[in-house]
Amino acid sequence: MVDILNTFVAIILSVVALTPIFLLVVLLNKTNIKPSTDPSVIKKLEDMDTTIANDTNNALDQVSAKLEDFEARIADLEDARVNIKGFKK
Repeated sequence: MVDILNTFVAIILSVVALTPIFLLVVLLNKTNIKPSTDPSVIKKLEDMDTTIANDTNNALDQVSAKLEDFEARIADLEDARVNIKGFKK
């Protein structure tokens, strides 16, 4: 029973000791990677961002116009609503 407990404690200690070392190595390896700063790539990405923003704004304008039209039609239907009183006792 003591051997099993010692084994579990050894496993837990090894995980606790090795995890920070492993994470530190991964972090140090990621900081050594140099980012690409090619101006043409950055310009293409900015153009794509502008295109996406413009397309999104146009779509939102269309949705807004359709919602306003829908609200106007609902208001017209509410104005045209008629109460029927013939079936009450």
